Amino acid sequence: MSRAKTLAALLTALVSAGCWEQVDKHWFDQMKNQPSVQALAERPFMPPEGTIRAGGMAPRLAPDFPMPLQAPEGRALANPITSTPESIARGKHEYEVNCVVCHGVDGLSIPGPQNPVTLKLIQNGAVVFPLAGIPAYTDGMIFYKIWYGKPNMPGYPQVPEEDRWHIINYLRTLFKGVS
Repeated sequence: MSRAKTLAALLTALVSAGCWEQVDKHWFDQMKNQPSVQALAERPFMPPEGTIRAGGMAPRLAPDFPMPLQAPEGRALANPITSTPESIARGKHEYEVNCVVCHGVDGLSIPGPQNPVTLKLIQNGAVVFPLAGIPAYTDGMIFYKIWYGKPNMPGYPQVPEEDRWHIINYLRTLFKGVS
């Protein structure tokens, strides 16, 4: 009988050891005591600084516009954000977060160790064009290109509309006078 009591006491000690933090909620607040975020209860929060936002697909244009860059409604768009030093700084930041991985810091998409994604794209048969042609495009064309993408470039609808305009303001300074 003594052996059974010892075994029962040992089993009780082992089982209760796994629940020790529940003795008093003030000792060790665990995840169960934290406030929870309910889905759709609040406006979605923005992702941490320096990360790429996820989500969403841009609504598609009519099938007769395989190149959104050429869509007339895109050509007609005007940039509502004035090009200020603040806008250019915001555009540069967003470019560095969302675009630099493929287009490079200078926008020229030069394959090499400084642009490993560009190098991989070229090795896999993609044609990579530098952004030096930007001066020839209207702001609306660039806006549509960022939003919808083009062949060999995915669209980035997750970049908020305002940030797309800031990126365009930055690109205008990056390729000023280049054609």
